[in-house]
Amino acid sequence: MKYLILFIICLGLLNTSSADMGDPSIQGVCKITTKDNISHEGFITLINGGFYGMFSNGFYFEIDDSSNNRILYDFNFYKLQKTKDGTFNVGYNSFKAKRAYFIAHTPYHYYSKKEQNNIIIDPKGPKLVTKKTNEFTYKLFDSIPLFKELPREYHLRYDKTEKLAEKIAMSDIISIEIIKKPQQVWLDKIAKAKKLYWDDNSDENSTGDFLEPTWYHELIQEPKRFNSLREYFNKWKK
Repeated sequence: MKYLILFIICLGLLNTSSADMGDPSIQGVCKITTKDNISHEGFITLINGGFYGMFSNGFYFEIDDSSNNRILYDFNFYKLQKTKDGTFNVGYNSFKAKRAYFIAHTPYHYYSKKEQNNIIIDPKGPKLVTKKTNEFTYKLFDSIPLFKELPREYHLRYDKTEKLAEKIAMSDIISIEIIKKPQQVWLDKIAKAKKLYWDDNSDENSTGDFLEPTWYHELIQEPKRFNSLREYFNKWKK
């Protein structure tokens, strides 16, 4: 899979006060419809968890030669739709773009902090202004990897897509939605992968350092947990 590295600069400090086990990843069963009216289903990671916080996957759009748009998954989990005239609709956002990419936050490259100091002179005297930024790194895919199987480690890895994922060209896609009630075939695959994951991590040699992923279709059935995690995510990303 051909990809580029996209650097995103985000202003502000991040609150990384996670629980001891880190923050959960959120995975879901996804339905993609292409312009030939064929539906494709499989697994996708929406938000990456870990000891450093929660990092969303999403989409990057080239509007023209000088502007772009980036939309990441949050707890609204909006459906993406593309009209015949090339207009993308994602939640309350509507715009035309000449090119679209799926972006996945790179594992083990969370963010790097940078600090810039400037002295500003005003009538009351000199002031030191400190600006801190966080730099995130994403893989940029022109074809979205839709996983048909779950890996042994249970967490989807976008640096390991060759054998497990179907690649669907972003230029062929007219809609992407996260399924609230997956078919039994996907539930069976999740149950099998979960059992294997716990078998691998329940013996005396297991470090117990990893949380199993949270599934979107299960999370929305627990409003209290959903709202609590959404509130935490919204505070964290600020």
